[in-house]
Amino acid sequence: MAIFEYGEYSDKYETPDNLVEIFENSAVKYANNLLIGEKDSAGIYQWVTYSQIATRVNNLRAGLAAIGVGAGDTVGIIANNRKEWVIGEIATQGLGAAYVPMYEKELVSMWKYIVKDAEVKILFVSKPEIFDKVKDFASEIPTLKQIYLIDGTGGNTMAGLEKKGEQNPVPSRKPKHSDVAVLIYTSGTTGEPKGVLLSHGNLAENVKAGLAWFLNLTEKSRCISMLPWAHSFGITADLHAFILRGGSIGIMGSVETLIEDLPKIQPTFMITVPRIFNKVYNGVWAKMREEGGLKRQCRLEV
Repeated sequence: MAIFEYGEYSDKYETPDNLVEIFENSAVKYANNLLIGEKDSAGIYQWVTYSQIATRVNNLRAGLAAIGVGAGDTVGIIANNRKEWVIGEIATQGLGAAYVPMYEKELVSMWKYIVKDAEVKILFVSKPEIFDKVKDFASEIPTLKQIYLIDGTGGNTMAGLEKKGEQNPVPSRKPKHSDVAVLIYTSGTTGEPKGVLLSHGNLAENVKAGLAWFLNLTEKSRCISMLPWAHSFGITADLHAFILRGGSIGIMGSVETLIEDLPKIQPTFMITVPRIFNKVYNGVWAKMREEGGLKRQCRLEV
């Protein structure tokens, strides 16, 4: 964390002080560890390793460089938590650019405002339904040069961009702690949404400060990812904290499927907000009733 000495701010950060090096160090140290798990169409969790994610990050970084993304640019994404979310983030930041995440469940006018305000140059969107809603943005927002679909394998997709980059590798740039890593926009409930500039040093030190309290979070730990990574709590305590320690992250299908996802993921950590813990408690309570009644009281401790 930033060091305070005798009441004066000392601009010193422990290394690694940026998200790119945090990921790259873990990708080497924990290469064969499982990193991200997602449900397939049959509801079975499929897992990918740190090494597999790193390969895709390297390819996408080169692909983004090939289409002109560089230091000071911004790359946006409209997607829920998924492996491509973190691939896009680290690839973007490895070029010295900033990442601008947006929620899938958002008004089109909100997406348009954020893309314009953040001067997003390249935009990734999760699925065709969203692509159809934003496809005209490029003709309406001068700073937006291209929109890529995450689902699919054609030329105008993330996979296509990765294939393009695989042919011409580009080494990562290690951001300074003061460089902007992510722009997270507020809800806009009190007016237009405000873009919050989060630096690499800010996020990296918050991750390390949080982990100082959770020494039992190790490379053997697993969490069920419920918080959106487009939120500061989710991107810090959920995503990058587990990456730093070499842990694994299983992504829940939805709040509605949470109870059935828990035994599939078998998490050792749940990092979330009280509303979700209440749902878990109520779900377990209802399950016990279905399976023969309650023989004793149970209590969920947070």
